[in-house]
Amino acid sequence: MRAAEMLPVPQAAGLPAEQIAGERCVWCGDPASMDLGARISPLGGTLQRWEPRACRSCAGREAERVYSLHITTCARCSHRDYCPDREALARLAGEIAQ
Repeated sequence: MRAAEMLPVPQAAGLPAEQIAGERCVWCGDPASMDLGARISPLGGTLQRWEPRACRSCAGREAERVYSLHITTCARCSHRDYCPDREALARLAGEIAQ
C-alpha cells in the first residue's frame, strides 16, 4: 500500500462531481495534482469505484496529521519497532513539504 492510500478522504456521497472525478482536491476543491488511490464508496445507492485526488498542500497536511496519529496508536511504533507505515507516511509528508 502506498502512503497516499492510507490518507482518509471525505465521504464521496457528499462531494461535488468534480471532486469525485478527481479533477479537484477532495478536501479544498482546488485543482488536484496527487493521486490518493482508488476507493470504493456508496454513490447513487450503489457501491462504486472512484479515484480521489488532492492538491499538494492538503495531501501534505493530511499526511502529517495521519503520521502524528499513527505514531501514538501503532503497537510497533509505541514499542519503537520498525514500522513500514510510519516510514511511508513520514516520507510522504517530507516529500510534499519540499
